[in-house]
Amino acid sequence: MIALSLFPGDTALLLAILVIGASTLLGVASDGLRMGMLLISSLVAWLIAPLIGNWMPSVLLPSNPLWQEVGAGAIPAFLSMLLFLFVGTHFLHKKITLDLKYKWDEYKHNRWDNLNPLLGKICGGLLGIWFFLLIGGITMPLGYITAKVQSAHPNNDPLIYQLSSRLYRDFSSLGLHRPARLFDPAEKDYYLAADIAALSYHNFGTNNLDHVKHFRRRLLGYPGLVDASYNPHIQGLTHIWTTNSFFMGLYNRTNLNQLLSNPQLYAAWKDENLKAQLAHVNLVDFRAFLKTGKSGEYNAALLQQQGRSPILGCWELDPDSTFAQFKSTYPKMNDREMKILNNYFIELADQMSLSFSDGFCYLEGRSFPVRALGVKASVDRPNINADDFLPSIPPRNFTDFSRLITYGSWEKQSDGTYLTHFKWNKVESNVIIQLFPSRIMVSFESFRGEKYVFRRQKL
Repeated sequence: MIALSLFPGDTALLLAILVIGASTLLGVASDGLRMGMLLISSLVAWLIAPLIGNWMPSVLLPSNPLWQEVGAGAIPAFLSMLLFLFVGTHFLHKKITLDLKYKWDEYKHNRWDNLNPLLGKICGGLLGIWFFLLIGGITMPLGYITAKVQSAHPNNDPLIYQLSSRLYRDFSSLGLHRPARLFDPAEKDYYLAADIAALSYHNFGTNNLDHVKHFRRRLLGYPGLVDASYNPHIQGLTHIWTTNSFFMGLYNRTNLNQLLSNPQLYAAWKDENLKAQLAHVNLVDFRAFLKTGKSGEYNAALLQQQGRSPILGCWELDPDSTFAQFKSTYPKMNDREMKILNNYFIELADQMSLSFSDGFCYLEGRSFPVRALGVKASVDRPNINADDFLPSIPPRNFTDFSRLITYGSWEKQSDGTYLTHFKWNKVESNVIIQLFPSRIMVSFESFRGEKYVFRRQKL
């Protein structure tokens, strides 16, 4: 044990010695026929286990239902089937042994008696190698995520999590993770999803609220995730507030078991609509986007090549450009009115965005006007007449956090503009959107055509 602890891979090596050694000793004590039957039975059990995993009684399944989704439900099915087949081989071994004793002549039987012990050792060793790699394979999904998601207090993690994490690291250090992956029950996308989960875990757990807000904006701002990001479950899970138990679990880097047991997460997991939305996400590109803030799939050139609109993604309100548009629309403002209007747009721009998926666009923010800002002038000034309009700032009913104000489907018009229809607070308006190289201009028809300018969100 001391020698094994002096270099990486000690846990995996110790497991190999125990499993392969025990199986080989069993082969020495038994015979080739029995060990061969045990080897075949274990192979059959592993092939059948995924097919009967969903039929297992709930008491035999993992306590956390999320693990069932990644193939963990097949493990008790495999063990149950293995026990059944091992009992069957016991009686089958007896029958075949008797048949060979009375049906073979003495010469054949003696040769078999000489060969049988050797086959027992060989099959025992093969069975041990098989079980060693099998253990490595079935623990790999859990070990991979637990190795990447290190809690603030790892000693408080469940023992199975600690062992799985250690086994995964040791298998990887010895290069044994590749053959072990042959027995991995998880789907390929699981590991991409695990990488994304680990990135989210560590970025939410920085104890730097500004960094957390920035990462949340990047996470939900991925163009391929726009529809899913406005799912109520995703909004609830990522809401930055102390009453959000899941967020606080991430922020405090609690252990994985507690996070996966969160009822909010499980409710999201069972949402079929959300699953359908997430199924279309390119996880490779999403992972790269979380690291760099840049998407290879949603760059303008590739979107144009695919016949998709470069408008896809998230845009944030540009207060300076919006103010310039209003200044040209209402040129008779005095300095005081311009200052009030400019300050209003600066406040309005905080957390305001317009996001486009392939079919929908979403307006999010802390507030949005319910009328045109321009109203007929009611002041008596030398340069103002009764037909002129001046901006009138509405009450500042800003919420503490951004929320989904409205959304609607969009379509591209023949003139190159985009059209959508928004409804909010008993107000509705057709909205015309013009796309420019680095900006979009949004005109609300019901608001005298007032224009708001959005720039590509910095993520």
